[in-house]
Amino acid sequence: MKKFLSVAAVLSTSLFASQASAASMECYVDTQAYDQYTSGHCFALVYGARSATAVFRIAGANKPISSVIWGDKAASCGTSGTSCSFTIRPFVSNKASATILYQDGTWATASATASFEDGR
Repeated sequence: MKKFLSVAAVLSTSLFASQASAASMECYVDTQAYDQYTSGHCFALVYGARSATAVFRIAGANKPISSVIWGDKAASCGTSGTSCSFTIRPFVSNKASATILYQDGTWATASATASFEDGR
């Protein structure tokens, strides 16, 4: 019983540590205006554009990040760092996800969605 309680304590501590440093993902759709990151979802109206650039970043991590593994539409970024950008098309929802690996061995996930309309 004592061994079981010890294992349960270690598991709950590591789960709490992973949640305590919950990072989030922010994004913006690049326009000619002064763009600002928003958490979870970003949208823009880019008149006449056939494509735009979506920019994503990891924010709010309160401990050192070892690497970020990008997924979904951001998979082309691989493990390039804490930010990623790629071309998007109008009227399409573009989800970017990431697995954040911390230097202490814990990890977290985050995602955000970017979209834009071309004014049609």
